[in-house]
Amino acid sequence: MKASGFVVMAVVLAWTGVARAEPRPAQLLIWGGGKDTAEAETALGRWQERAKKNEWEGALKVAEGYPRIVQSAAVPGLKPGFVVVVLGACEPAAGPKVLETLKAFEPTAYARDVTWAEPLACPELGPKWRVIQSKSWKKKEGTLTAVLLETLPKHEPRETRQVLRVMLRAPDGRPLGSDERSGSLGEEQFTPTLDGAGPTVSYVTVGPGCTAGPNITETKVKYRIDGDTLTPQLRERLLVDNTHNCDQ
Repeated sequence: MKASGFVVMAVVLAWTGVARAEPRPAQLLIWGGGKDTAEAETALGRWQERAKKNEWEGALKVAEGYPRIVQSAAVPGLKPGFVVVVLGACEPAAGPKVLETLKAFEPTAYARDVTWAEPLACPELGPKWRVIQSKSWKKKEGTLTAVLLETLPKHEPRETRQVLRVMLRAPDGRPLGSDERSGSLGEEQFTPTLDGAGPTVSYVTVGPGCTAGPNITETKVKYRIDGDTLTPQLRERLLVDNTHNCDQ
């Protein structure tokens, strides 16, 4: 007689030393994987490499012990025959919000409703940034992704700050390059755009000045891909020039 999914999971948990819990409905967040452990390890390596680049720093944090490689046959609700990289197990009602943030950085991430026999460990959102918008563009060199983040109110009570993170990944998922621009929606007039053929952003910089006031410069940034290199192209325009208005 074949063992049920619960028995298989119990054996796996006992072997790995993971704490058991009463089986309960959960939503499993999955980064990727494949048909064998080697493919899952490759997917895990991509997560680790991108995490070192701080792609989702301040917006998403996985619990201790995650990501983790899991045999799908050990989890009721997953299709047997695969090995997946699990980022966390959430309450069914909490999973969709976390997945929305995760997919902003990696559109291929997904969730599955399962029966989970471990303590829940849902990735935390924040603590500093929340995702406002994201978009990916398929290029011959790979995938260009831009994520617009905004500060949570408790961090910037008097002004709203935003950051635009732009990332280039190879077709196999390897990170090739990244760039980050940030500013406030007030004096700096931080204005990102994700509607065109690629991300752009403009912002105002207030520099040193004289008696008549400071110099004010507008900077516009576009992105060029040269082979496997992401290059920000900056164009500056002087809006207010007080260089010659100094007292002699």
